[in-house]
Amino acid sequence: MRQQALRLLMKRAAPAARRHGFVMARRGSGLLDGLIALAILAFGMLAMTRFQGRMVAQTTEAQTRQVATQFSSELLATVLVDTPNAACYTLPQTGACTNTAASTRASDWATRVAAALPGTVTSTATLDAGNGRMTVVVSWTGKDSGDARRLETVTDVR
Repeated sequence: MRQQALRLLMKRAAPAARRHGFVMARRGSGLLDGLIALAILAFGMLAMTRFQGRMVAQTTEAQTRQVATQFSSELLATVLVDTPNAACYTLPQTGACTNTAASTRASDWATRVAAALPGTVTSTATLDAGNGRMTVVVSWTGKDSGDARRLETVTDVR
């Protein structure tokens, strides 16, 4: 008889316990859903931060390339204006240059390039007298990456 009473008591208590457990599981699952959503949001924000950092680095590299392009165009334009003294604009200075103003402009240009670009900067300008082509090469070290960057520009100065 005791066993029957105990079974009857368990049958009556089981639905209430199940209902109570179900309510608790529903409340806990809402909290768990919120935590999962917060974790997904955190990883998304982290990815966006990394993406933005890379974009800033790429913008900096693009600005540096633009500065190097502007400087090389400046020197080549100066040579095109002063073609009789084209040999004076070679860097490092080669041959005989009779125009000190032209050689001073070339050395000032090299100083400004070294000050404007990051890292170790080298700039060379060579004149091929046979075909009348002037080649300007500007090399520098990338600001963030440390990789070597190089810009070569060629024009006809005849």
